[in-house]
Amino acid sequence: MMKRFNFNTTAKAVFSAGILSFALAGCGSDGKDGEDGPDAPYGVDIKSATTLKAKITHAAVTDGIVSVDFSLENANGIAVIGLEEFTDINTLGFGIAKLDALQKRTLVDTTAPDEPASRKGTKPTQWTSYINSVKTPNEAHIPEGFEALATEQIQASIETSCKTDCITMLSAGEYRYTFSKALSDYDQIDGLNTEYNPELVHRVTLELRPTSKTQNATLINTHFDFVPALDREATPEETRNLVNLQESCIRCHSDNYEHAWAPKLAMHGTKRTEIENCVVCHTTYSGDPETQATLDFGSMLHRIHQGTYVMAGYGGSVHDYTDVTFPAGDGCQSCHIQGEDAPAQADNFFYHRQEACASCHMAEFNPVDQKAWFTPPENQKDRGFVGNYFHYYATPEMDGVPGADVRSHFVAGDCSACHADDSNPMGAAKFHTAKATETINVRDAYAYEVSNGTYDADKGELTFALTWDKATLPHQDTSISSFYINIQAFDGVEFVMGPRPSSGPLGRNEGRISVDLTSVETNEYLTAAADGNTITYTLSGIGAPHTQIMDLKQGFIDGKLSVCAQAPDQTPESASLVDCATMAESNANFTVYVGSNKASFSEDGSDIAMRAMVASEAKCASCHEKQADFSESHSYKYAGAPDNSCRACHASEPNTAVKLADGSCVACHNGAPAHAIKAFDRGFDFKVLIHGLHADKRTGYYNPNKAKGDITFPNHYGDCAVCHDKGQLTMTNLGNKPAFAAADGEYSPTVAACASCHAPTAAGKEAAVQHFIANGGVYQGTAGEYVPGSESCATCHAEGKAYGIDKVHPVNYK
Repeated sequence: MMKRFNFNTTAKAVFSAGILSFALAGCGSDGKDGEDGPDAPYGVDIKSATTLKAKITHAAVTDGIVSVDFSLENANGIAVIGLEEFTDINTLGFGIAKLDALQKRTLVDTTAPDEPASRKGTKPTQWTSYINSVKTPNEAHIPEGFEALATEQIQASIETSCKTDCITMLSAGEYRYTFSKALSDYDQIDGLNTEYNPELVHRVTLELRPTSKTQNATLINTHFDFVPALDREATPEETRNLVNLQESCIRCHSDNYEHAWAPKLAMHGTKRTEIENCVVCHTTYSGDPETQATLDFGSMLHRIHQGTYVMAGYGGSVHDYTDVTFPAGDGCQSCHIQGEDAPAQADNFFYHRQEACASCHMAEFNPVDQKAWFTPPENQKDRGFVGNYFHYYATPEMDGVPGADVRSHFVAGDCSACHADDSNPMGAAKFHTAKATETINVRDAYAYEVSNGTYDADKGELTFALTWDKATLPHQDTSISSFYINIQAFDGVEFVMGPRPSSGPLGRNEGRISVDLTSVETNEYLTAAADGNTITYTLSGIGAPHTQIMDLKQGFIDGKLSVCAQAPDQTPESASLVDCATMAESNANFTVYVGSNKASFSEDGSDIAMRAMVASEAKCASCHEKQADFSESHSYKYAGAPDNSCRACHASEPNTAVKLADGSCVACHNGAPAHAIKAFDRGFDFKVLIHGLHADKRTGYYNPNKAKGDITFPNHYGDCAVCHDKGQLTMTNLGNKPAFAAADGEYSPTVAACASCHAPTAAGKEAAVQHFIANGGVYQGTAGEYVPGSESCATCHAEGKAYGIDKVHPVNYK
């Protein structure tokens, strides 16, 4: 009987290996080992990359051909590979420009020569692209009314057609782009100097977007400034950067580039975002053939923010910016931010140039309707259309800057007033910045502090002190037009303006008094006692109708000082204070508002807790600037005489300036029944008002010149982070807040905030309204229907929750 052996797997393997070794032992030599092949590139393929970062590491010009070395990696620092094979890439473009003498745009019928050597004053260098073309108007794309202006224009561009055909992979994540032509082989245009000079600073730009879908994480805009002759990167001092995108632009505009419909600074198909890239095409000599509008970056932005710009874009799309509203002041420093951290060329706005000057002073003029300006007066030098206007034809009555007498400087022989030189390094900027500079000086000179006040209920008196470092008291200073102190009762949770009883000697508001400190000699209820730099004021007569102040015996005090100043456009160095009685005598006179700290008052003068800050003062100021002034908005009803009746709230003098988020506005703009004369979609409760304004949901305004659609918001109105800081949307203590009483019913506090955008009226918003009501909210309810604390909105929608405000809105905290 044959015996069977049971081999396990291991034994079989050992046995087999032995047999194989024995068999091979009889074979000859297998020769030398071959060399290892190259390692496969390690990295993430660009087609699957969810994040991209690019850095240009080197650029060179060899025999006139530009090459650019750059790296690609993801957010984790892993090399991104496969670009050279990505033939279906949506966007891959490179630009090349030199920093050289300014080149002017040639306007129709211009006969004046453009010779840089003949120009007066300091002229900083400007970008000139090597890639340019002459564009002829497309008749089908000319906007109505611009037919006479359509004409050939030069346009700078970048190289976008070569894409991956011009890409070479150097190593994993390292690439080289070689331009398809030598610089001299791009179109050469008569009158435009594109001669290559290796001694000049050059800029290469890169734009990259893998697919047609724009995503912040994968959209690339970057640049590299270099000096070809020295084979090195240019220093910040050698190149040209005037403004910082984040500091100057994104403080108001949105950089949430991937959002489908929100306004955002992503242009040309939402693929171009960086200023340094923009200026390579938006050059001083570029124009739009269909409208003859300038495409110069600075001039274009000036006109857009003024609401005076129209041009025809790609495919004939008309870009009409005439409805744009600008929330900041009209000074240069709103965008041209100077200081230690500013770009190296931040002061370059001091220096005049044709397109920038014309963008404001000649905003409503054009070479057709004002054709006569092409011809100078007899025996005068022809300076071209723009130059002839400034030197010969400008008047204060017609100028785009009301009252500006620009021609007078030429008549007086004061060339440096516009043409910056050693005698006046600021050039025309000394006029443009005079008002802003004087405002700062006045606010510094008139800085003051309000102390906590002490309220004596038995006497009906409020005593507070003012720290005042000037020798002249406020009521004796002829440069002070008014100095209002606002006194507002506060119950510890919210400001509430109660019913309006008959008027008393200090107005008719139950919880608010505005008193002018300059009236101390005429107001029998106000006295002042000075001791060094402290002035102690006592306000008496606080009785009926000010029942909230009498009952609560606590609240807040703040001030608004109005100073008469002058910033002459002819001699800005003489900017000074003026007698308020002479304010109407000169267009150079203006009012400077000086705000105060927020002090409190109580029976013992101690601090009281501030109202919860649910919005960011800094974010308000980022667009509206510090100590924003909304006097005009408050001057359409009950304006003037703020010591009397309704004007304690409505008049522009004591209110409408200084701070927006500390309760100063909410003191009047609250949900009190006094506001029930207006429907909800015109409500003046602050949250309803501000949401409705920024989202353009209001149906009407007191301003007779304003209508729905007139307010443009430069960010996504659904991005709560534009106005709110992280942690301010937790919805805590909302149960203590009062309802908002409108003419069409009562609204619970959370509903009031949400409905101001989601359901300003019920029509077509039935689902939202039912959602409010189903969760304890009140929408158009009867008076008293809302029971404080009945809303359950915070359960799901408080910040940080699964369906929190920050989750269901496109909130972009930074």
